[in-house]
Amino acid sequence: MTGMMLYFALGLMVLTVLSNRYWRRQLTLTRIAMSKLKERVDDVTREVADIATDYAQLAQHQADMEKRVQKAEIDMQAAILELDQKKGAPMQRYFVFDRNEPRPGRFWEVAVRFQPMAVSFADQRGYRGWTGIRRVLLVADGERDARERVAARYPRKAGFEIVEVAGCRLNGLTVNRISELSTFRKPGKPEEEAAAAAARPQRRTSPAQS
Repeated sequence: MTGMMLYFALGLMVLTVLSNRYWRRQLTLTRIAMSKLKERVDDVTREVADIATDYAQLAQHQADMEKRVQKAEIDMQAAILELDQKKGAPMQRYFVFDRNEPRPGRFWEVAVRFQPMAVSFADQRGYRGWTGIRRVLLVADGERDARERVAARYPRKAGFEIVEVAGCRLNGLTVNRISELSTFRKPGKPEEEAAAAAARPQRRTSPAQS
């Protein structure tokens, strides 16, 4: 009887050891699986965070674009209204103050009236008048320069009168000051060298002596 109890206790101890090893192995596998699952969860969390950030940026960009579209629509309506008003308004004619060479400065408009009543025929000779007021466009360094140049072209003794000198009120009429595109730009170094070479007198080669 005692031997059977010893065999039974020994078998129970072996079974307990085997069971303990089995469950420990299962616990290790479970921990590994949980670690891999946690890594996958972290990856998915990061992806969701990145997607949420991209979505927020796209939403902000969309909101900005909607504001720009609304502003563009408002500007378009204002431009259409202004165009309709200008179509219905009387036409304003401008005359260009021609020059042979370009010059820097800003655009000015000068209103000139022609009154031939108090001027003799001899003073009017060589000048061609008009009726009403003409607005002349020219490029000048300042108001004084614009007034003097127009007064030299249309003198008071010939019946002309300068009514107003003001900055040009035409939209988009500006002087381009970019050196590559401007008509009054300074010549570049290659151009200066070419001009200097052209201006330099060439030496005559002496005939070869036989």
